Amino acid sequence: MVSWFAGIFYLPRLFVYHVESENQETKDQLTIMQANLIKFITPIGLLALLFGLMMGFLGSDWIRFFSQKWIIAKIFVVLTLVLYQIFCLKILKDLQSNSHNWTGFKLRVFNELPVFLLLIGIIAAVYKF
Repeated sequence: MVSWFAGIFYLPRLFVYHVESENQETKDQLTIMQANLIKFITPIGLLALLFGLMMGFLGSDWIRFFSQKWIIAKIFVVLTLVLYQIFCLKILKDLQSNSHNWTGFKLRVFNELPVFLLLIGIIAAVYKF
């Protein structure tokens, strides 16, 4: 989970550098880095999903486990992160084809969304609301 979050935090930052760069060689290098990073974090995210589900289903009363409000909140966070990563893949493809309308500012704001998701997940787990 930590590695997945690290990649999700870093990928949009690479998008910012890409959009704000004037040098085509730099953009080409950033495109390679972005593609490699998404190839790295995708299986890690899938493993995080798998282990999270295993943790819930291996318990004695998995129906009760998954009906807890804090687990539902964490599932919401994880599903939102999956959608966020899928959207990052779309941005990557748009940047590769030069058919984007993103500015550095918009990407910086987009880059902060996982921080809020992380906070929601932590608060849900610690306070078990």
